[in-house]
Amino acid sequence: MYLGIRIDLLEQLIRDKCWKKKEVADMLGINYSHFHRILMGKRNPGSKFFCGFLNLCKKENLKFEDYVFIKKK
Repeated sequence: MYLGIRIDLLEQLIRDKCWKKKEVADMLGINYSHFHRILMGKRNPGSKFFCGFLNLCKKENLKFEDYVFIKKK
């Protein structure tokens, strides 16, 4: 089992906040090309992504649990 990200909700958040995807990658502390691959479903987010996303959720007063799920292999 591992954590997954609700890409649909993440993309909606990016649109609602009028953020650029590059800005979000920087906020998460990951490379933009890796972030793009996550959004395209070509890569799974790792611990660095989730650590950055948890901090972003705290900063923006968002519920981390709304954006993640446990995925079985």
